[in-house]
Amino acid sequence: MTTGATIRFILEVLVFIAWAFMAYSVWSKLRRRDADQAHGFSAQLRHWWSNDADRQERNTLVWLTLVLLAMLAINIAL
Repeated sequence: MTTGATIRFILEVLVFIAWAFMAYSVWSKLRRRDADQAHGFSAQLRHWWSNDADRQERNTLVWLTLVLLAMLAINIAL
């Protein structure tokens, strides 16, 4: 494995770990809200997607998802 491939792999692992942490954090938050308010998971997901209080978390998760997909596309192209 070349140095460039090693660095790319390490960056992919770090982005994946950050993405997994954010996804689990969002999932946990939605499950807690669902248990507290009993409106259903999909209703909590719609609320999370449109709520301004969750904007930073939502933007971070979307950004990490796009970066992860771009890294995977680069690996396929190379």
